[in-house]
Amino acid sequence: MEFIMSELEHYDREIYELDERIGRLALICGADLSRSSVLVGLVKGQFDVCTHQKDLSKPKLMELRGLLMIKHKVEEECINDFGLEYFNRLLADQDLRLSNRGFSPGTLTDIK
Repeated sequence: MEFIMSELEHYDREIYELDERIGRLALICGADLSRSSVLVGLVKGQFDVCTHQKDLSKPKLMELRGLLMIKHKVEEECINDFGLEYFNRLLADQDLRLSNRGFSPGTLTDIK
């Protein structure tokens, strides 16, 4: 039971930290992560989907791209390990925590 709680806390912390960093980078470069076309563009390295791409250096844009891909992998592992129901609860908790930090509700947790 202790191992399961440790793993749950691991996913919670990891996803939160990814969302927080992704959110900061997205805000700086003007990436509307609620739009799937922007997400696809970023993952493909098409940074012109950002309205302020010049405000973020190429390495930071690449970091944003990499973090989005890592987040997808972590979420996939979480769903495989604990199921969709737990994952949805985790996202709801993340959304609340991030909105308390100033991010728009659903902006980061709706990334799929």
